[in-house]
Amino acid sequence: MHLINFAAEIAHPAEGSLLGEAWLIFSDPSHIIAELGWTLIQDIVLIWLLYGTVWKKMILPRLRREIHKEIDEEHNITHHD
Repeated sequence: MHLINFAAEIAHPAEGSLLGEAWLIFSDPSHIIAELGWTLIQDIVLIWLLYGTVWKKMILPRLRREIHKEIDEEHNITHHD
């Protein structure tokens, strides 16, 4: 019985009910477009740019060089380049 009331509330929300307001916001086309826009911004800018460029191209190679250098010093290894 509660499921029927829940479905009816979603289909025809009562004025001022929390579930009704949430459904109106969730199904609003402008809200959906805004969410998709922010998702693209976060995926492209934050993940692709910061991870792909800053982490993989700048930070990780530097860490690898420093770790390699410390291991070489610890084991008295010299490279003949």
